[in-house]
Amino acid sequence: MNSPSVPARTQSWNAAMAASPGPLDLVIAPDAMEGAIPSALHGSRVLSNGPGWTRIGDRTAHPFDGHGYVRSFSLRADGSCHLQAEFVKTPSYIAEADAGHLVHRGFATNAHDAFWKNLKKNVPRNVANTTILRWGDRLLAGWEAGAPYALDPETLATRGEELFGGAIDGLATLAHMRKDHAQGRLVLCNIKAGRNTDFTFREVDSSNAIVATTEATVEGMVFTHDYAMTSSYFILGGNPLRLKPAALAMSLMGAGTLLTAVSPDKRRPGRLHLIPRGGDGPVRTVTLPGPAFVVHFGNAFERDGDLIVDACAFEDFTFGEEFGYGGTDAPFDPARPEARGPQKLYRITVPGDSDVATWELLTPHGVDFPRFHPEHEGVPTPWLFGATRKDTRYSDPFDSIIGVDLRDTSAPNQLWTAPDTVFVGEPLFAPDPEDPAEGHILALLSDGLGDRTTLAIFDAANLAAGPLTRIPFPLLPIAFHGDWLRKG
Repeated sequence: MNSPSVPARTQSWNAAMAASPGPLDLVIAPDAMEGAIPSALHGSRVLSNGPGWTRIGDRTAHPFDGHGYVRSFSLRADGSCHLQAEFVKTPSYIAEADAGHLVHRGFATNAHDAFWKNLKKNVPRNVANTTILRWGDRLLAGWEAGAPYALDPETLATRGEELFGGAIDGLATLAHMRKDHAQGRLVLCNIKAGRNTDFTFREVDSSNAIVATTEATVEGMVFTHDYAMTSSYFILGGNPLRLKPAALAMSLMGAGTLLTAVSPDKRRPGRLHLIPRGGDGPVRTVTLPGPAFVVHFGNAFERDGDLIVDACAFEDFTFGEEFGYGGTDAPFDPARPEARGPQKLYRITVPGDSDVATWELLTPHGVDFPRFHPEHEGVPTPWLFGATRKDTRYSDPFDSIIGVDLRDTSAPNQLWTAPDTVFVGEPLFAPDPEDPAEGHILALLSDGLGDRTTLAIFDAANLAAGPLTRIPFPLLPIAFHGDWLRKG
């Protein structure tokens, strides 16, 4: 890949996507940093999860099928930073670590070119590579279609599937889990796809008991990766799907993949589905002002009888080329995501007496990975932060961090942009405990050409000034989602 004919940005992206340093345990001393860790962050932690092994044997797995690699950055009181990194020891990881090559089929990757060899490789490939959060005495590493895996919060050792007393055993569970801080609950979403799509939301208390369940059915087959919630509703993107019969047949024969056997159904308008929390009442289907394929939600809350939802929406979407994936033998191409256009960040207003919404475009920039105050789920919050591109024609791969003032959506956005060959990960907001509008942003910056990853810390109120602190590490693989944990 290090060739004069390959653009530097493409080389850097491939190096970061393919990085696989394996387990790590190292400490970065204060004098090795640029700047210092703010005292307000001492004792807190940054967690990150994503595919840490994609070049498996002689084949490149789609990032969705790469093995979960959890990173924990502890910001110590002495000003140092302790990095621990471990693979999630799922059965798929253990089998492929032993074999040295792909063993199981994934969403978007086949283990072999010969289709008949894939027919016996249909064991579910739960790689626990998408989300990470703390719940009680464990970390939970989520995946898109199976139970999360529980990890020891101190050592990152894998404990095994977290089935919540068997309640989600064998069920497809979304990687995204939401926390209702007001009630001290973790919310899980199980999904069953078919001609229609069944959803079950389970609310778990601090003792890991299921204390509330909401079931609903949405017409048609829909794509769901994330959701939002308020005290009254669970909110889903409409995201209707169409099966591609020929591609589905190829997938069933072992010659294609499930991810490329579906496509958005452009015949249907953009929609939201509002599921009454607790199951009291029918699903409300709300029509949006234009096409909208929602992958990630920001926050949602209720105001004067209206529902307010912040969401990142594509006008259209092509499955299979995420992160520039081009197949098992091709390099990652950062130009592939650019071809589908940016995600637009909208503030959607659903009147209490209507099933037709309005929306406001919050920024001209394409935005993904929206984050806000971690304790403001379902209530108004002052800021939304996200990963973006300086060039408004695109969203990912990201080169910038954006801050949107939700108290005054007409206010100029905050923006900080990295150098051309450096890529920006999901920005996490660490709020000041005394003022929810103040705090810090923490984000991983991936520099494939420089062979390093930097944990950058910003003043949340002054992103454009650049990082207050840069903590250098060896090159780590590009991550998906993370979490920030307060000290103590």
